[in-house]
Amino acid sequence: MIRLMLFSACVLGLAITAGCHDDPTKGWSTKSIFTNEVKTVAVPIATNTTQNRQIGFMLTDAVIKEIESRTPWKVTYASRADTVLNMTIKDVALQTISLSDVTGLNEEVIVSLTIDFDWEDLETNQTIFARQEFSAGGLFVPSQPSGETLQVGEFQVIQQMATDIVDEMAGSW
Repeated sequence: MIRLMLFSACVLGLAITAGCHDDPTKGWSTKSIFTNEVKTVAVPIATNTTQNRQIGFMLTDAVIKEIESRTPWKVTYASRADTVLNMTIKDVALQTISLSDVTGLNEEVIVSLTIDFDWEDLETNQTIFARQEFSAGGLFVPSQPSGETLQVGEFQVIQQMATDIVDEMAGSW
């Protein structure tokens, strides 16, 4: 019985090791999906071309927190960074998803955020990647009994956008 358990453990270990790939883009791997070529990232405050004044500050803060919490990279000043992530907010819009049959008022609304961003290597002045018209959405329910405010939708869309940007940064290698 002990030999059978030992044999099973060896076969399982061999299968796991054989199933792993050295490159995380080509299958299961124990290596990080983040490149070791980058150590630091500068994230200047997002340029905002919309009337929503605070959204640029909120997006920048969320992206910094996402980079610091999910990646091995550190956020620093541009003068000390290996790379810089530039973001431009192009559009913030509200889209009604459903109306109340009784009152005719909005029941569900999506806040959509569209940005352009690029990630540049400051050492080589090369663009690592760039995305145009990159968008995300955040749902809020302003009708009763929920009575959520616009800020709930803005928070959701900012968090989703920050997550998506860092995912793009990881996938760019």
